[in-house]
Amino acid sequence: MANKNNSFLNQLGNGFLKPKGQMADWQHAARTFVDDDFRLAPKVKFLYHVYFDINKTALKNLELNDRHKNEIGILVKSVDLPKFTLKTQTFNQYNRKKVVQTSHDFSPINIQFHDDRANIINTLWQNYYAYYYADSLTAKKAGSYERNAMKNNSYLFGTYGLDNNSSKPFFNEIIIYQLNGRKYSSYTLKKPVISSFGSDNHLSSDTGTASGCTMTVAYEAVTYDIGSISGGAVKGFAQEHYDKSPSPLSPQGGGTATLLGTGGVVQGALEVFGSLAKNDQPGGVFNSLENFVNTTAAAINTYENTKKLTKSGVKQEGQNLLLGGTLAAGLVATTNLKNTFFPTKKNDEKTEATQTDLGGFL
Repeated sequence: MANKNNSFLNQLGNGFLKPKGQMADWQHAARTFVDDDFRLAPKVKFLYHVYFDINKTALKNLELNDRHKNEIGILVKSVDLPKFTLKTQTFNQYNRKKVVQTSHDFSPINIQFHDDRANIINTLWQNYYAYYYADSLTAKKAGSYERNAMKNNSYLFGTYGLDNNSSKPFFNEIIIYQLNGRKYSSYTLKKPVISSFGSDNHLSSDTGTASGCTMTVAYEAVTYDIGSISGGAVKGFAQEHYDKSPSPLSPQGGGTATLLGTGGVVQGALEVFGSLAKNDQPGGVFNSLENFVNTTAAAINTYENTKKLTKSGVKQEGQNLLLGGTLAAGLVATTNLKNTFFPTKKNDEKTEATQTDLGGFL
């Protein structure tokens, strides 16, 4: 991984020798997007999570909150991020133009859902509609929409429209999480209200397109936050239908009876001591029951793998490491391929080179 802190020294040393050599990656894109663990690399659109904080007292169907609350966010197919319109006015101040801000507006966002077979999104809309509008229940009463339904001689004791005693909001907030590199950036929509809701059309000739629903949401304010996804900071994320079993190569899942490398004794010890050092902080051993179980498993597996280490195995690892470094250094010295990393030989694995026909060039 490139490190910009050493870039000046690298350039100085290479300047006295042979700058860049035969292969080089000194372009602006590499310096910008690769340095410091891809710190300035662009975020990707498909890593996101949406959490719907529903007012439980507003639900007609409590199962939507108790069983399917986290599944609503999983069924989000696409979501807009908040957009703003800042209104300004230009005044003439002694022939000098002066721009003054007067107000700002929040643009509604669109959320697209998969129209699932369990009818979770359909149930969400039914609960929302029945909470604010009385028509869905009143319409089920016989004669509620007859011409004489409101006459004195046949008056129906029912309510219509917004006469439904719904004073509290249905959604407390909707949080949109943008995920990247085990971190998140969140956009919290305060007091969101659905301004439109619609489902796809049916088409007999369409045999492959999945059905969906689209919701347009207006809101009163937006708050922002940035943090780590560890410790349950991202609400509802990785809770439903998520494989939480640790990899068998990780210290928590068993690790490997090697000193170095993925799942080795050194990695296991670093993870255990790192979790202990954080104590009750995010990612610390006592921060949650899950962290405690994972740290305990990593400690036990690392201890067992330590007992399986042999002098010959550790010696072989050292020889492989030394051989790999020597081969790489030799290639750099003989071919002048500077700042280039090469794979190293591990155990008895072999990599065979095969000739490829590049469209008649070979």
